[in-house]
Amino acid sequence: MTSHQNANQISGRAIGALFFTAFGALWLMLSLYARETLSVATVTGVLLGVVALAWNAIYLLRAARRLPRAADDPRVGRIFAWVNGIQWIACFVAAFALGKLHLDAYVPSAITCVVGLHFFPLARLFRYPLHHVTGAMLVAWSGLSALAVPAAELQGITSAGTGLILWLSALATLGMALYLVRKPVRQLA
Repeated sequence: MTSHQNANQISGRAIGALFFTAFGALWLMLSLYARETLSVATVTGVLLGVVALAWNAIYLLRAARRLPRAADDPRVGRIFAWVNGIQWIACFVAAFALGKLHLDAYVPSAITCVVGLHFFPLARLFRYPLHHVTGAMLVAWSGLSALAVPAAELQGITSAGTGLILWLSALATLGMALYLVRKPVRQLA
């Protein structure tokens, strides 16, 4: 391991991937519901995806125990709480406002945009550039879906894309962290 890898970073990636997995699954289930394609097969597919991603995240959490731990910075926790609090309030306000305007079909696109935007301060907070990519993909997807998808299909298609982006982010996060954990330690000559 290089000296900058520690238990905090690896376990943080694992926990982040678990959140991406869970919220991605919720978005995918919303998509299945909105598109009226809920079935034993589709739900089983989502559950298998959850198990596969969670299995790797749990492996990382266990592997992180073998790494040195850095002191926690309480400032990080406070900023994280503020960013997430603002995100939830913005999602509620967007959903409420769109509902009052009878534009309910656009709620998933608006929430996807808010979720995407919240990744930008988190990328800086956690020094994790992949959050910029995830945020940009979600913001772009929210705009593209709102502009290009017919209103009758908007909720289902937007939700599916959002869920897939979150799962791709979980997969990339897990892949990079697994690579770092399994990378052999360089011996000093």
